[in-house]
Amino acid sequence: MGVDFANITVFDHLRDITRQYPNKLAISDGTTRLTYSQLLQAVEMLSHRIAVAVPSGQAIGILQANSAWYPVAILASMAVGRPSVPLNTRDPHSQTNEIVVAARLSAVIGDGDVRPVGLTQDVQWIDATTSITPQVQPLPQSCSVSVDAPAVVLYTSGSTGHPKGIVNSQRSLLWRVQQYVDACHINSDDVFLPLTGPATIAGCREVLAAVLTGATLHLAELEAIGLRAVQRLMESEGVTVTYLVPALLRVLMADTPADAFRSLRVARIGGEKVTWADIALLRKVVSSTCFIQIGYSSTETTGAQWFLPQDWSEEGASVPVGWLLPGMMFAIVDEGGRRVQPGEVGELLIRSPYVLLGHWENGAVVPVASNPNDGDLRIFATGDLVRLDSHGLLHIVGRKGRQIKINGRRIEPTELELVLRSASDVEDAVAVMTAASELVAFAIPQPWAGPAFSDELRQLVRTKLPPELCPMRFHTITAIPRLPGGKVDMAALAEIDLSARKFAPAAQQSNTSEMTAHRIVQHVWNNILNTRVAAGRWDDAGGDSLKLLRCVMEIENAIGQELSLDGFTVGMDMGEMVRVVASAQAGALSTQVKKHEPPILFLLPGSAGYGPSFAAFASSMGKMARVVPIRYPALAMILRGPNTVANMAEGAVEQIRRAQPTGPIRLLGHSLGGAVAFEVAERLLAAGRTIKFLGILDTSLLGERSTYWEMIVRTYQRIRTNRVTADRMVCRFLAKVAVKTGFEVQLARILNRYAQDEFNATSFRTKLELQGQLRGRAFYQWLAIPRPTLPITATLFRCARPKMPLAIGWDGAFARLDVVPVVGSHFDMVTEPYLATNRPLIESALEQTYSAAELRIREYGPST
Repeated sequence: MGVDFANITVFDHLRDITRQYPNKLAISDGTTRLTYSQLLQAVEMLSHRIAVAVPSGQAIGILQANSAWYPVAILASMAVGRPSVPLNTRDPHSQTNEIVVAARLSAVIGDGDVRPVGLTQDVQWIDATTSITPQVQPLPQSCSVSVDAPAVVLYTSGSTGHPKGIVNSQRSLLWRVQQYVDACHINSDDVFLPLTGPATIAGCREVLAAVLTGATLHLAELEAIGLRAVQRLMESEGVTVTYLVPALLRVLMADTPADAFRSLRVARIGGEKVTWADIALLRKVVSSTCFIQIGYSSTETTGAQWFLPQDWSEEGASVPVGWLLPGMMFAIVDEGGRRVQPGEVGELLIRSPYVLLGHWENGAVVPVASNPNDGDLRIFATGDLVRLDSHGLLHIVGRKGRQIKINGRRIEPTELELVLRSASDVEDAVAVMTAASELVAFAIPQPWAGPAFSDELRQLVRTKLPPELCPMRFHTITAIPRLPGGKVDMAALAEIDLSARKFAPAAQQSNTSEMTAHRIVQHVWNNILNTRVAAGRWDDAGGDSLKLLRCVMEIENAIGQELSLDGFTVGMDMGEMVRVVASAQAGALSTQVKKHEPPILFLLPGSAGYGPSFAAFASSMGKMARVVPIRYPALAMILRGPNTVANMAEGAVEQIRRAQPTGPIRLLGHSLGGAVAFEVAERLLAAGRTIKFLGILDTSLLGERSTYWEMIVRTYQRIRTNRVTADRMVCRFLAKVAVKTGFEVQLARILNRYAQDEFNATSFRTKLELQGQLRGRAFYQWLAIPRPTLPITATLFRCARPKMPLAIGWDGAFARLDVVPVVGSHFDMVTEPYLATNRPLIESALEQTYSAAELRIREYGPST
């Protein structure tokens, strides 16, 4: 990366990378795709809004899911020197609002126009997706932002019972990136899929490492899409670099398709202790050439890293975390502050210019201690008990205090205890960590506490604290056992916890129709939680969100059917889980189980997008094909540009690869969708995929436009027959005028600013029409571009077009073109009454491309 890498601001690095790779895909989250030029433009636009909303020196919050807009918000705040405070969308609203108040935030950047619950009105809400101001002046060539100023404030669990903000500079973040990139030789050919939350130091490092090297960054919300979808994403996108914590590794790779992780070049593991069993599990699924990097760091400082050799002999229960990195001085000291002998255990102290600047309190930085002889060197006591072995490798032994890590997130049991003791029904409480790294809580009830004591406390914790601070199990006790010196007797508490798990009553099935589901769920429950009985709630029994994802995947394997994650929560008991599974099985039997689903047909709609009429058409095709609609970039992305058919096709290809990583592809496009389908087919063929069917629903390549009189007559007929409303036609007229005069950006800005409340419906409709008109313009621009001849057969479903050639311009576009006349007009060919005639024609053409095996699936019907 060069010796000056950490001396140059993040935004300047991003600008240089954009010059090198302007049209390369930078970030994708499955819905939004940003090339590097689009990313830079989005960052510049949002940075101007931040600069106006937040005074210099003050921080700005970021409350978004793990989407493409999260990196945009991080980068934009750095560009104008406003420290960002990443917030976790899965934390309770009360926790988020506590941080907003403690950090004195005057603005929060979100993804969408809906403010979170409880956010006070004096905090400005900035929707990152609607920063539509492409005419803004770019930021100056040399940013005035200092790399040593506060850049990111990450809140962690605090020993006082309240979250504490850790402040890092751009320099310290860049130093982490440089050490990561140089060690792994990360470059523009790499594809990232970090499996960590964005509101963490590891999440920041992964984002910056990707976008500052010209790599492609894929983002996914693990809890929303599930383990199986992550596995498919790894394979379909050819991911080369990933980061994950050991807890996730264990559930993600417990049942993995043979090739899901074969593309990995680097697998980095960190965040908590890594066992030799973790390494063995990882090596089973990655290729022999994949580098396994073990890393140790914290929110406050870098630490150690190394690549684990294939032939390294196992020693101890956990894997060494590597050699201490350059750029820092360290000492390992005993409780008296004296250096320990080599091989002995002590606390790790670090002195470096790259450790945290300090803590964020009352809207400002409270600096940490610095070296008296050099103010640039700051001193940080990690609290980690470590030892160096004979090779100079660092081993993590434990923690000096009570602080622990769960799923890579650092927590303080004190914070949980404070919330429990705040309840009026609690006399005292204590939280402990078991040998299996599980957080367990014990509480003494007041004499007046009711029978719902435990349930009420668990609900209190859920509403006050992040998921990692919710205890795995909750026990009601009469007294806290203590040692003669007054300290809590941890061994006695562990025995209470073990006894409660051993003798808890087993869950009972509710009715005979659930017997199979009950047996499967009980087996999986007991296996994952390592218990002989399935009792109480999932989290009470020792389960967390990651174990729940693994539970769902193992149930899916047992029943041969994928399940929706919506019905599963960490607070459910076994009976609820059985009912969810049984209900899903019943629903599948009433239609088709997944292995009997018909082939996929990708539907590419016209400029209006996937609306109600096409949804009804897709539903009517359900017996012949599983119709998957393709989504095009929305208005905000269109206005940022580029707005081209090629851009729509690139997004479509990515959606197709995710929905169907392998196998023959079938496409059906209407109007604009016919052009997009052609571009998609060209790209898929170049990538070695097979196109079995390409259907075109009345797309004309001759570029004919209606006369004004024809347009007026058609509009009158559509209003007279109640097919469209007069107010919709007014919105369409306004959108057409705006696009014709180049006023579309200004119109969108006006709608965002003024068309609220009672004008919301009008604003929404006008935006849809504006979106359609801009897509239509892209289509007419595409018509003027020369096209190759694709070596496949296509089918054109042609409406009546007097005086027009039969092929309406598709001559020479394919090796063979079949033309099928259909009834109705271009606008209503897939709606009733014309659908009754046209659908069998489409289905017949599609069925001719089915193999014998696919035809058997098509004809499958469950026995009755």
